[in-house]
Amino acid sequence: MKNKGIVPVPALLFVLLLFTTATGQAQAEALRGGLGYFLGGAGFVIESGEGTVIASTGGGGHSLSNNWILGGEGHSVFGPDNAGGYGFLNVGYAIGSVRNFLVYGLLGVGGGALTRESDPTVSRCALLNPAAGIDYLIYTSASGGFLVGLRTGCVFTVYSDTWQWAQPYARLVLGGFGFGE
Repeated sequence: MKNKGIVPVPALLFVLLLFTTATGQAQAEALRGGLGYFLGGAGFVIESGEGTVIASTGGGGHSLSNNWILGGEGHSVFGPDNAGGYGFLNVGYAIGSVRNFLVYGLLGVGGGALTRESDPTVSRCALLNPAAGIDYLIYTSASGGFLVGLRTGCVFTVYSDTWQWAQPYARLVLGGFGFGE
């Protein structure tokens, strides 16, 4: 059965909140630079009202220009009942850096594939990934250093050639950063 899916209301509200915050935010500090990171965490794959625990690992990078974020990331997911991978082009906004904390919202648009043990069919999907994160910046020089953070969000299908699924998650972020003029 082919499922086309629809964009859920929470994703539309997230995008509206992201752009409202970005245009209404007084920019005390315009951030410019880049971040590279590894991600690892746990979540659930929810399909037809049932959830199974999965783990995920991945990596990515973002550039910042006047607090706007543009970048990408890729992930592999695995668990007792599911396996697969996906990637995203991310756009977002960093609310700012306050006392070594970087707070941001992201919206990822991408695609991937997921399998499930009970069905040999591979779900090839178009995906959305609204997320929010907070990173603690550990400066090792005047303009850069290491980061440790937490990101939460939900990957969900907007189109699938087989079955619909969603994956709420929490991930640990480890990486490095550099800010410049």
